[in-house]
Amino acid sequence: MRRVLVTAIVLAASVPLAAQSLRRTPVVQVVERVRPAVVNLTARQVVTVHRRSLFDDLFPEFGSPGSEVYTSLSLGSGVLISPDGVIVTNEHVIEGAAEIKVRFADGKSVDAEVIGSDADADLAMLRVPAKGRPYLPLAEQDDAMIGETVIAIGNPLGLENTVTVGVLSARDRTVTSPSTRRVYTDFLQTDASINPGNSGGALVDLDGRLVGINTAIIGDAQGIGFAIPAKRVRRVVNDLLRYGHVQAAWLGIFVKARGETSRRARGENEGVEVADVFPESPAAAAGLSRGAALQAGNGRPITGRDDYATLLAQLAPGDRVTLEVTERSSSRVVALRATRPPADLGEQVLLRYVGVKLATRGKRVVISRVVPGSRADEAGLSAGDAVLQVNGEGVGNVEDVNRIIGREHTRSSVMLVIGRGPFAYQLPFPMSP
Repeated sequence: MRRVLVTAIVLAASVPLAAQSLRRTPVVQVVERVRPAVVNLTARQVVTVHRRSLFDDLFPEFGSPGSEVYTSLSLGSGVLISPDGVIVTNEHVIEGAAEIKVRFADGKSVDAEVIGSDADADLAMLRVPAKGRPYLPLAEQDDAMIGETVIAIGNPLGLENTVTVGVLSARDRTVTSPSTRRVYTDFLQTDASINPGNSGGALVDLDGRLVGINTAIIGDAQGIGFAIPAKRVRRVVNDLLRYGHVQAAWLGIFVKARGETSRRARGENEGVEVADVFPESPAAAAGLSRGAALQAGNGRPITGRDDYATLLAQLAPGDRVTLEVTERSSSRVVALRATRPPADLGEQVLLRYVGVKLATRGKRVVISRVVPGSRADEAGLSAGDAVLQVNGEGVGNVEDVNRIIGREHTRSSVMLVIGRGPFAYQLPFPMSP
């Protein structure tokens, strides 16, 4: 027995060093390098609820006023992306938070301040003191490969700095946010486990590049996780840092779904149809006209309105875009340069497509004129009616209307809440002729 033991020790000692380090796989090496840049977030929300009882409802004059304050905590993840303490996370992780705590991998906790957020992109930016801490910049190139190994790092279900590994299952996935109902068509899909609490964490490749920000957008998914691609994140981050909000890109095109019968008769792809081209816009300068079909943008197919909205969401004012266009059975490629939407785009849209002219009176937006025979006229609107909301947001002046519609001009319709006397009416109107 003693001789066997001595032989085993000698054999173990003779194993080459390279063979002993096989456990240090590329995944292990990447995790060791990037994990310190992933942080855990705890957001504290404070909700005040006014106490009411059946007695209060029946006898309000005798009810005692009062309220109760409730505190709730939500957990999430974030990624430190710069040496000056900028952290990227999901907007839904910190929504409504009165206090946000950031916990680093070494156990130290600090308070964070919100420096910008965009609900449409479900992204938010925080800032913390982070001098000398490791950070993980966003990948510069949008070249993730289907089937390559990816690593998700985050705080799922409160389990700090959890690492899961999988492959990139697909690119350009269409996903609907359950909270905002916004449709995204450019998400990365992975089978690396992404659970509640992973939201805002890092998705990295074997080169250690930050290729996406994880989001647990489908709560009951099994083996299916999604991440916002670095290209979209970088666009939002740059705008939030520079302007404090995301700058909408404007081409001057309003689109609609194409009729299936006419499309098949022409033997064309689905695409979207140009419903209108605004005068003096980039599209007008390029010679685009109503009725043309957009087949692709920047080399990616456009199969519907969501694809076109995603294309614009990835553009910043000043960016160039190429569109593959079909007109009268002939195809051509059109090069445009995106600009900012006109400052009065909301007013123009409502006058052009709805038939109302707006004015600010005090702290209210009112209809000053209704175009005869317009959609507004058919709906029974009249001068003096108040515009209370646009697309679910309250408005107090015409500038609010311009801001909302300028940001959401890719929608198929605009929803107005009209006030008349003590009543309010919700009225949808198409964003096309």
